[in-house]
Amino acid sequence: MARSFSSLFFKAAKKITRLQRAALRIAAPKAARKRVKTTRKTAAAGSAAAKSAKAAATATAIKAAKAAAVAPQGGTGRWEASRQFSDGVGRRLAFSRYTPLSAPVAGMPLVVMLHGCRQTSAAFARGSRMNQWADAGGFMVLYPQQSMARQVQRCWRWFQPDAAHGGAEADLIAALIRAEVERHGLDPERVYVAGLSAGAGMAALVALRHPTLVAAVAMHSGPVVGDAHNAAGGLNTMRRGSIKPLLSNLESVADPAVFELGMPALILQGQLDPAVAPRNAKQLFEQFRALNAPDPHALPVERVLGLGTDKAYRRVDVMRGRKTVLRLCEITRLEHAWSGGDPSVRYHANCGPDASALVWRFFQSQRRVVAG
Repeated sequence: MARSFSSLFFKAAKKITRLQRAALRIAAPKAARKRVKTTRKTAAAGSAAAKSAKAAATATAIKAAKAAAVAPQGGTGRWEASRQFSDGVGRRLAFSRYTPLSAPVAGMPLVVMLHGCRQTSAAFARGSRMNQWADAGGFMVLYPQQSMARQVQRCWRWFQPDAAHGGAEADLIAALIRAEVERHGLDPERVYVAGLSAGAGMAALVALRHPTLVAAVAMHSGPVVGDAHNAAGGLNTMRRGSIKPLLSNLESVADPAVFELGMPALILQGQLDPAVAPRNAKQLFEQFRALNAPDPHALPVERVLGLGTDKAYRRVDVMRGRKTVLRLCEITRLEHAWSGGDPSVRYHANCGPDASALVWRFFQSQRRVVAG
């Protein structure tokens, strides 16, 4: 009985061993197939990733090509983007330069264009179409660009006009202008500054702090000068203008020499502007009237142009002899945008008169002649 049991046990053990080996043989190809399948799956994933990366690279290239296609910001001259200026004490400023090919560079006038918040120099050039006027008028254009490291929305800090903030930016722009005038042999008597919104506020600061450098200033949709001294104050100024004495505001930010030299100014303002209250333009007019009008009681000359069209505006001129030294253009149907610009670019509108044309025509009659 015991022998029979032992025999049966060993037979069963051998059978179990054979079954295990068979199971292992059957399992081995499956594992191999699984590994092959995993390898194929990994290869396929790698191929898909490569295709995805290639597609992303292609999309980036197409996007860059499209950007390059619109990079020439109008005009037939030379556009130089993303240039860097250093004033020698560590302060840096990015800018773009446009040079028309219609005339020799030496002796050209210079127009400096200052963009608004959330804009770039390239967008402002394209939207304002100032380069086309540079071709027609034979002048060079500089487009300084605010750094996002200084102000996250690229706003020029007109609302902090002290020497450490807005005043420093105005001085840096003035240093750039002097360097460009010297480098290219431009006409130092015909240097002009224009800006939109925050750029208008900064244009005013540049002109008022450097009156011997700037022959005239143009401010489109800009705030009254000298009222704000911080960001919250800047928003209040934009919404309601100033409740402080206008002359005191002016004196707080200006070089005293400007009261002797004067500063010809063009002011443009949309009457439907929801961001900068039209009252700002009227107050700017009074501030620059104090600088330019020999007789503060002389009546300005008023006209309405383009009546009944989307180009309609009211023009108010202050004269010195036969020369217009101060002009206010109140544009009837315009909101917060560059008048008569390229509407495909943010903060530019096709309604209203061509602001770039108005700016250049006003500048043409102005010169800065300083003894010595």
